Amino acid sequence: MMGSARPRLSLVVPTYRAPEQLRGLLRSVADQRFDSSRAEVIVVDDGTPGFDPDLWAGMVGEFPLTVLHLPDNGGRAVARNAGIRIAKGDIVIFLDGDMTVEPDFFQAHDLFHARHPGAVAVGAIRWAPDVPDTPFMRYAGSRGVGRFGGGPVPFSCFVTGNSSVSRQVLLDVGCFDEGFSTYGGEDLELGYRLDRAGVVVRYEPAAGSVHHGWKGLLGMRQSMATYGAGSLPLLLDRHPELVDVLRLDFLQLSWWHPRRLVLMATLWPVIHAPVFGLVRCGEACGYVPTLCFDYLWWSERTRAYLRSSPPPG
Repeated sequence: MMGSARPRLSLVVPTYRAPEQLRGLLRSVADQRFDSSRAEVIVVDDGTPGFDPDLWAGMVGEFPLTVLHLPDNGGRAVARNAGIRIAKGDIVIFLDGDMTVEPDFFQAHDLFHARHPGAVAVGAIRWAPDVPDTPFMRYAGSRGVGRFGGGPVPFSCFVTGNSSVSRQVLLDVGCFDEGFSTYGGEDLELGYRLDRAGVVVRYEPAAGSVHHGWKGLLGMRQSMATYGAGSLPLLLDRHPELVDVLRLDFLQLSWWHPRRLVLMATLWPVIHAPVFGLVRCGEACGYVPTLCFDYLWWSERTRAYLRSSPPPG
C-alpha cells in the first residue's frame, strides 16, 4: 500500500474454480481511475483444489491485493465474511467473481457513500457483449434493480454481485449468515436484517459492472432448484415473515382453499413440463411471454422447496 493511510474502499471478491474469470476481473480493477492508496482488493478463494495465492500478485496494478485461500468450500457467505474480517476500508464493496468493472467503478461507489452515508449502494450490472441475445437474457436483465429507477429500493434488491456498504454497518448487523452454504438466499437474508436496522438500499447506476457468467435457461433452472431445496428452508426458518416476499404465502392457507389448490396444480408435472417445453421452443423462435418466465422462476424454486420441505397437511 502507498503510504500508511488506511484505504477508504475494500473490494471483496469470492471465487471458486474460475481462474480465467478472476483474471479478467482483476485486470479490469487495475484499470480503475482511482487513487490506489484509497482502495484495496481482497480475493477469497473458497476451497479451490490446488489454488496458489502467489499467482495473482501484481495483477491489480498499484492497488494493494490480499489473496486468501480457504481450506474448504463453505459457500459465498463464509468467503465474504472472511474478506470483511480483514478489510481495512470504511466501505466494503462486494463483487462476484464472474464480473469485470468499468473504469469509474471505485469512484462511483466512493461518491455514493459521500452523498448517502450509512446507505447500501447497488450498482448497475449489464451482460457481457458475448452473451447470446435471447428472450431469457432480456428477461433476466429486466429483473435487476434498475427497474425501480432512482431513490430508495426494496431490500430484496440487495445483491452482492455489485454492491457496497459501510463495514461498521455490516459488523453491527452480524455480516452474512454462514448457514447459507449453497446457491442463493444469503443476500436476501442480510438485506432483510439491514432493512430492519433502518439501512436504506439505493440504486447507483454509475457503479457499472459487466456480468460474464451467463448460465442460460437450463442453468437458471438448476440454480433455482438448488435455491429452493437448500436455501429457502433455511431462509424461512430464520425469518418466517418473509413468506410473502418469497411468494409462498399460499402454503399457509388450508389445503382446500381455492388459491392454494390452483397454485399447487400449476406445480404438477402435467402443467410444468409442457410450459417448460413451450418456453424452450420460444427461446429458439425469439419470443417468450414474460408471464411464462415469471412462472418458471417461481415454480422451479417452489417445486424444489416442496420436495425438500413438504408443508403440513
